[in-house]
Amino acid sequence: MGGPALQIIDPQGIFLADLFGFILSVPIVLFMAYWMSDVKNHLVVVLGAFLGAFLAFLIILGWVGTLIYDTVLPGANSGGTFFGSLFLCSVLGLSVAIISDLVVARMTRRDYRRSAAIAHE
Repeated sequence: MGGPALQIIDPQGIFLADLFGFILSVPIVLFMAYWMSDVKNHLVVVLGAFLGAFLAFLIILGWVGTLIYDTVLPGANSGGTFFGSLFLCSVLGLSVAIISDLVVARMTRRDYRRSAAIAHE
């Protein structure tokens, strides 16, 4: 009676606003992650960007929508949810992409060092 409902679709349109914000942020995030990445394995960085954006989608759906509770957050509307989802999915996706870029660069450090012996003429 008082537990989680796990309802996805709500009549106020919160789920659809969150979904469309996520869908519009994904191409932006994936392009920016690939473009900003400085490692040889771009797939890890792009995958990290997608996972960060999807995590933000789930966070907004759980916080504002009906993923956890059976009613939406009081005062929430679909317009605010859309723009909040667009912003948060982009920011969290890029943040996770930058962190995964740093992790990959640290793990493969020898690929990015300059050679110590440079031949002088």
